[in-house]
Amino acid sequence: MTRVFQFIFGLAFAICLGMHPAIAVERPFDLTGTGTLQVMTDDNGQLSGGDLNASGTATHLGKWTQIGNLVFTFDQSKPDIIFASGDTTFTAANGDTLEAEIKNSELDTTTGISTGQFVFIGGTGRFQQAQGSADFTVTQDLNSGTFDVVAQGQIDY
Repeated sequence: MTRVFQFIFGLAFAICLGMHPAIAVERPFDLTGTGTLQVMTDDNGQLSGGDLNASGTATHLGKWTQIGNLVFTFDQSKPDIIFASGDTTFTAANGDTLEAEIKNSELDTTTGISTGQFVFIGGTGRFQQAQGSADFTVTQDLNSGTFDVVAQGQIDY
């Protein structure tokens, strides 16, 4: 009876080890791309936000596309800066999605340079439990709405 118990216990232990979820691994994340920002105004004609569409290449995504939205805020003590926050979805070459929040974004309207951070908050497929962040720099053409973006950071998935 003891051998049967040991066998069953050993088998159950081995099955439990096999069921252990994969551990997320922190990896470098690098992204480059181009896109457009369609600016929106409120009822008073003031800038209120925008919809963005972009594409490019990135580690872990391959060729990607992106859609997102931004909300603008202003600080009278910094009249040349537009602050932005929002949400965005990157779609990888294989169809997996990576969700991110756009945080701490500041656009200098005198230079067209914006900096900020993508904070990864999950997605689908291999990015379902993704976490991490990447600092970005956007060079914006304020007349046409087109932009170039580069980002570097870390991603766990």
